[in-house]
Amino acid sequence: MTTTTTLPALLSEEVARDPYAFYRRLRHEAPLHYDESAGAYLLTRHAAVSTAYRHPAFTTRNYEWQLEPVFGRSLLQLDGTEHARKRALVSPHFRGAGLSAWTGTIHRNVAEILDGSVERVVDLLLEPIRPGEEFDILERFAHLLPVFVIADMLALPKSDYRRFWDWYTAMIAFLSNLARDPRVHDRGVAAARELREYLAPIVAQRRDNPGTDLISALATAEVDGHTLDDEEIKTHVTQLLNAGSETTDKTFGSLFGHLLTERDRYEEVAADRDLVIPAISETLRLTPPSQMNGRVLAESVELEGGTIPAESTVFLVIASANRDESRFAGAETYDFHRTDLSHADAFTARGEHFAFGFGRHFCLGAMLARSELQIGLDAILDRFPDLRLAEGFTPRHQGLKMRAPAEMRVVV
Repeated sequence: MTTTTTLPALLSEEVARDPYAFYRRLRHEAPLHYDESAGAYLLTRHAAVSTAYRHPAFTTRNYEWQLEPVFGRSLLQLDGTEHARKRALVSPHFRGAGLSAWTGTIHRNVAEILDGSVERVVDLLLEPIRPGEEFDILERFAHLLPVFVIADMLALPKSDYRRFWDWYTAMIAFLSNLARDPRVHDRGVAAARELREYLAPIVAQRRDNPGTDLISALATAEVDGHTLDDEEIKTHVTQLLNAGSETTDKTFGSLFGHLLTERDRYEEVAADRDLVIPAISETLRLTPPSQMNGRVLAESVELEGGTIPAESTVFLVIASANRDESRFAGAETYDFHRTDLSHADAFTARGEHFAFGFGRHFCLGAMLARSELQIGLDAILDRFPDLRLAEGFTPRHQGLKMRAPAEMRVVV
């Protein structure tokens, strides 16, 4: 473990400008590093992050303060039998989406709900765009698509979509609040409370009169006599809104950046749609929307040549692990033809990068994100073959916990 003062602080402006340079130094100089600014140990190599995801001592107790104030007590915090039972109730409703060739499993009704929702919202957002128009494709499309898709899957009134968006943005700010700004904290908690109050009568109504929407599916789910109560359903909806939306939104930003900065990539993917999933998968590896996940140690652990004490907070820096030179050739290069990454597994718990976590706590929203990203990118490639960056525009990434371009000005 290093205690050197030559490394910048994780929460410094220097790291915010270029976290990948900082992560590169950590992998080579201090693969186990205690960062005082965050009060956490940082793990940055692929093998160590993989070990931590699988090691039972690395608990999710940190979510008690990071997530529970907005999510309620969620699947991410559960372990053992309780986790397995609750996940069995929820997970069928987030698999499938027409992906049987990739997952070997399909929940047909929910797959139809999901794909139908994505297609409707994609059409809604892209139809008004006209040839020759210059605009920010993140503001007009990527930011709205995943939130509106979830609202559509929940069969909410279209008049409430913008309220849903407002709650989402406040909660996302809460989740990214590593500095623990009290104003951001309070607004996120208030938004979560308002959302749960909004959902309460809807959940009750769908339980009594189920339809074909996602809330009805969760309300009627049963495994071995176990069901979800109303609070658990509201928790899962809140978690999906945040985890599923933010991942898709920011992945689209980075994906457009990769494909349009060197525009021959865009043309290559447009000409060969078998490259759509590899292009998305490589984006998730090189520029994951969530840069790190937290854990709290239940007991001391020997790792990376040092000892991490019990009760320590540990950040698994997935953005660094995904660029580990010992795991991926040309690790800091965008290459959707690479052969050392299984694109077929990129949206499953077997994935070789960690953009959606790993193992038993793998993100339930991964298949939702996959459907949105694939259908959305295919539609853009079909409708806008001449899509390009606006003249003089250069994408710039921002954020630390969550990172992606803040703007993407294009011409169609």
